[in-house]
Amino acid sequence: MASSISVVVRVGVLALAAAPVLAQVAGPSAADLISPPSAEVRAFLEASGSPRPLCATEAGRDLWAVVQDFYAARDDRPVWIDADGLTPAGHRLVATLAAAADEGLDPARYEPTAVLPGAPQVLRVAASAAPPAREAAVREVALTVALARYAADVGRGHADPARVSVLWRAQPRSLDLRPILRQAAESGRPDEVLDGVRPRHPQYTALRAALRRYAGLAAEEAQIAAVPAGLRLRPGARSPHVPALRARLALWGDLDRSAAAARGDMLDPPLVDALRRFQARHGLAAQGLLDADTVAALNTSAADRVRQIALNLERWRWQAPAPPGRSVLVNIPTFELHAYADGSEALAMRVITGRPDSPTPVFGQDMTSVVFSPYWSVPTNIALDETMPAVLRDRSYLRRMNLEVLRGDEVVDPSRVDWGRERARVSFRQRPGAGNALGLVKFLLPNSFNVYLHDTPSRALFLRPERALSHGCVRLEKPEALARWVLDGVPGWTPQRIAAAMHAGRERAVPLPAAVPVGIVYFTVWVDADGTVEFRPDVYRHDAAQAPLLQSPAPSEAAGALAAAG
Repeated sequence: MASSISVVVRVGVLALAAAPVLAQVAGPSAADLISPPSAEVRAFLEASGSPRPLCATEAGRDLWAVVQDFYAARDDRPVWIDADGLTPAGHRLVATLAAAADEGLDPARYEPTAVLPGAPQVLRVAASAAPPAREAAVREVALTVALARYAADVGRGHADPARVSVLWRAQPRSLDLRPILRQAAESGRPDEVLDGVRPRHPQYTALRAALRRYAGLAAEEAQIAAVPAGLRLRPGARSPHVPALRARLALWGDLDRSAAAARGDMLDPPLVDALRRFQARHGLAAQGLLDADTVAALNTSAADRVRQIALNLERWRWQAPAPPGRSVLVNIPTFELHAYADGSEALAMRVITGRPDSPTPVFGQDMTSVVFSPYWSVPTNIALDETMPAVLRDRSYLRRMNLEVLRGDEVVDPSRVDWGRERARVSFRQRPGAGNALGLVKFLLPNSFNVYLHDTPSRALFLRPERALSHGCVRLEKPEALARWVLDGVPGWTPQRIAAAMHAGRERAVPLPAAVPVGIVYFTVWVDADGTVEFRPDVYRHDAAQAPLLQSPAPSEAAGALAAAG
């Protein structure tokens, strides 16, 4: 099996993907081809039964039903094939399918003569000396199946996000294929209709451009030596491998071409600055020191970067469209929060997310309230693993950490607790204040994971490039700024009142008059507003889990299956 994103890389220049698709669709010459009458289309649909492997899955059966309904609604009249071969609409459809690599998808998945393999009835029709009109009917229907499959993949994703991780709870996007097929046929512009199906978020558009750019670098990269593994250099150091370092940084766009043409073997100031830029956009400590992690990132191939971008494009296809108004995205791998107002970024900040052994889940939920000067109810796992052992070692730990002891909902005097017998009956709660683990404000988005956004007293942690450091909740670099943004327009909540509530020392919950959708997302590639492409380590190994889900047969394998069955 060849993964779809591997096929994207093999295409190289993405526009070249059109050639094999056009060749397979062409079939008989125009002189030999007879326009398929409606009767032939209907006969083929009725003879094909439930073609496999298409109908081996529920999604495939649903797609086949949509195709059946499409032709029934138009009295089986063909759309894509006529007596001259492909209609103008058919040409536009084939060109769009051939460009599937632009979306990080495998063009072989939409080969019109390979979308219905396996069913004997179909294979006999396709392989026998059937009348040209029957052959044309097969191709007509196959193109519609390919259109439906492509629309589904672009509109809601190829793979099931739930298979990535039990902590990936993003809801699949809903998509009705029937009006898409109808509009594509009636307009004669399936390309324009499909363009309207893909995600509209600016990140998706930016990632498509990044995919084309990195695919185009593959040939150039093959001519550039790798930086030797294990090479370590400080600013001002000399090495015979500095020219390779300079060439790599120029290839990835972090060193301008004039500086790349410089001679010498010194890690000089322009090269150090370029190295810092490269490190910053790869989530590494931007110190200008060449180390093992930086060398590994420099040597990561363009093909691997294309695969990584393709995985992230698929995730955007899983992402529900942002509703009008305000919304928030927290991106785990880049450790950043982005707040949007009607699609434009209004606020951004650094965040801290869960450690790999206590990962922040991927999900979407509405923010419903802001809680100022919050209590922190210590979660059971933290209480058992950390708080209780500390209390048993030293009772003064409770006072130092400003902790209350609760039996049920009742606050009790720690001196009246039988610590030997009541460990399982008591819980802990930290009082509001500057040292509270939640800081001075938290933002509630009710969910089964008990994850929320909050302030933190540990400000120095935001200076680290890798910030997977929490127990699962999201800590905010600029919590007061977020409070001002979500409460903007709420009567009475001025910046001065917000600041006062944060320092009041008394918990106060403020319901939001309009909920703010929050998406906790996982994108290991992100494009900044200035076009800078950021790559991040796969901190939770979600990239590794997702990659096998995007597998489909390579074109040669699909053709082989047809030949063997015929």
